[in-house]
Amino acid sequence: MSQQRAVIVGCGYVGLYLARRLVRDGVEVRATTRTPERYPEIEEAGAQPVFAEVMEPDTLLGLAAWEPHVVFDLVRPQAIGPERYSVWGSMNVASAFAEYPLEALVYLSSTSVYGRRDGGWTDENTELSPTSPLGEARMESEKVYQQIHREHGFPMRICRTPGIYGPNRTLRQRLESGAYQRVGDEELWVSRIHVEDLVEGLIAAWKKGKAGEVYLLCDDEPVTGEEYARLTASLLDIPLPPVVDREEIRQELSPSAYERRVADRRCSNRRMREELGVIPHYPSVREGLPSALRAEGAI
Repeated sequence: MSQQRAVIVGCGYVGLYLARRLVRDGVEVRATTRTPERYPEIEEAGAQPVFAEVMEPDTLLGLAAWEPHVVFDLVRPQAIGPERYSVWGSMNVASAFAEYPLEALVYLSSTSVYGRRDGGWTDENTELSPTSPLGEARMESEKVYQQIHREHGFPMRICRTPGIYGPNRTLRQRLESGAYQRVGDEELWVSRIHVEDLVEGLIAAWKKGKAGEVYLLCDDEPVTGEEYARLTASLLDIPLPPVVDREEIRQELSPSAYERRVADRRCSNRRMREELGVIPHYPSVREGLPSALRAEGAI
């Protein structure tokens, strides 16, 4: 059997973890960036860096001609102005690979497509009702892939994720610098997923997922925003900042950033566990956060 080939479109934080895991599994990986200065870290992950800009479709043609087995689209909707986003990038990626016999294209979406949920449990069948410009753009990007699947049988899978955390992506820097602001969110639920578990889910969506399906990738146990902040501060042995009025936060944050803070969603990973066979190594932040901070050398 010839070596499997994977393209990672948008090799940022998640993409580097994904590249390392794929390479470790014997997959040949080409990973895109718009910033040539990032080539060394992509090469260090074992992947071949490639310049590509999803808003410039010609830059994707060489990747498609390479005939990968799988494409992971990790690019979020492109900002084209304050709180204005374009989904042309998703359209260009879909068009570039539409004529090639992929095993799968895995699109990394977001639970922002659900909008505010008032603490309600949320799964793949929950109605989409985004309450932020970015959430609306995410929903439109999903529709791009769903349409090409319906019309042409394109083997896409959509993976929706809540907050992604891991080494160098925690509240540590914001708490230590004083930039983090509490909004009295003791009752606001947040689901998360450790980046290593997310990578497991993305690969499982490729290998075990079904074309046209949606999978919600998250950990087992949501916690409140207050618990997450308190746990981080406790592990770092630093005090929590005082609570700030929510309206004050609203004035300081963009609409999309504010909606992330007040979304109040509890997400179910039943399909991830039962259909993709992914059992989180970090079932909640209580296990994952100490591991992430240790990896940073913070504790």
